[in-house]
Amino acid sequence: MTAQTRTDYLKALDEIVAMMSPARLVQLYEFALFLKEHPLPFDETLAQIAQDEAVWDAQFAATDDAKLAELVASVEQEINGGKTLPMFNERGEFVERK
Repeated sequence: MTAQTRTDYLKALDEIVAMMSPARLVQLYEFALFLKEHPLPFDETLAQIAQDEAVWDAQFAATDDAKLAELVASVEQEINGGKTLPMFNERGEFVERK
């Protein structure tokens, strides 16, 4: 990443953050901490990540809509049946489960 690109990203982030509510700022901060603690592997470049994303995008584009709808319905049934646990607590904080 060039210095200019970094500066552009920081400026864009500053503009987004300025419009966020305090609750969303806390979530953003916690997500940033998560990203800091889970860095990209050293052997994976941004170009490789972009290539991987392109493969995923192609796979999603080729997904059968009916099968996807069936999967969504199945997940919704599990959620509505109380068979899942929330990822975030009432304050929007990530809940780590082991």
